[in-house]
Amino acid sequence: MFLHIVSFDIPYPANYGGVIVIFNQIKALHQQGVKIILHCFQYGDRTPQPELQQYCHEVHYYKRSRSIFYQFSLIPFIMRTRENANLLKRLRKDKHPILFEGMHTAAYVWHKRLRGRQKIVRMHNVEWQYYENLSRLTPPTEPLEKTYYFIESIKLQRIEPKVVLYTDEIITLSMHDAKYYGETKAHTHYIPAFHPNTSVESQTGRGEYVLFHGKLSVPDNDQAATWLIEEVFSKVDIPFVIAGMEPSDHLKDLVNRYENITLVENPDERRMNELISSAHINLLVSFQAAGIKLKLINALFRGRFCVVNQLMVSGTGLAKLCYVRNSAAAIRQTVEALINAPFEKSRIEERQALLGTEFSNEINAKKLMEIINFQEG
Repeated sequence: MFLHIVSFDIPYPANYGGVIVIFNQIKALHQQGVKIILHCFQYGDRTPQPELQQYCHEVHYYKRSRSIFYQFSLIPFIMRTRENANLLKRLRKDKHPILFEGMHTAAYVWHKRLRGRQKIVRMHNVEWQYYENLSRLTPPTEPLEKTYYFIESIKLQRIEPKVVLYTDEIITLSMHDAKYYGETKAHTHYIPAFHPNTSVESQTGRGEYVLFHGKLSVPDNDQAATWLIEEVFSKVDIPFVIAGMEPSDHLKDLVNRYENITLVENPDERRMNELISSAHINLLVSFQAAGIKLKLINALFRGRFCVVNQLMVSGTGLAKLCYVRNSAAAIRQTVEALINAPFEKSRIEERQALLGTEFSNEINAKKLMEIINFQEG
């Protein structure tokens, strides 16, 4: 059973949403006997990783050129910069099915030289909506970035019907996205995100602080952290911790104004898991429904109480395991009510019943394999 997987980035180290999904998907499929031919785009500070050889039959790397000239292409920048002649050449060497990870890698879905191949696209978001929201959330003080996101959203919206038409199967990470794509593509499947957890490890009793975590360089997380500081953390005499990668100078300055708020910058995976496990409340807020929301899955597998807003749980089926509050006043009230309440074993059992089935990597790997038409040899 051979499968090509085209990844938009090198999926190790698995330290942010999209690559966490891909890396844990590779591990889960490997455990089911799938021989993976992995294709990765290399850019930024990520480098080839020997770790991937443990789970893949072959691993190939392609330099991603991010030339400014690609901005003038009608094809979205995130797709145009991942077109590569060597990738296409390798994909044509056999007849194995191809799983394209995200719209980012889907530029060859309609290529005439891949006709007759099973082509599957895993949509990590409704990408044009995600980029539209990024434009909306980017402050006016960053006009180039704001304009880039806006133009990219238009290009993505225009090309999306072509991707949907030429792909054989679409897989989504949320029920919300499955409904969206299901309106135009009958072969649409919802398979939740693959993640690094195998069982619920939440601890009973009490923690000492409230935690907000996420990749802080992402506009949505930066805005959420800022809003929580101004509307919740600064108005309640409870210890708060904000943790994540690449916080802005603005966010650092804001944290320094308050004695009850601590910022943990760029924690590694082990440190982040410790923070999630030790917190009494994981408080997670988002201002857009798009996104993988892996931080919510990790908080439910590892943490105690979870307080979220509606956009954080939209399309996940996880609202029943959380306290869903939308206004700052309601969040403050809930945090104050829960901070002295012990987290009980019955809540862990409730989580295990849901997460151990619907969010089982093993079960979801088997669901994915049922969709794939593996070729002989």
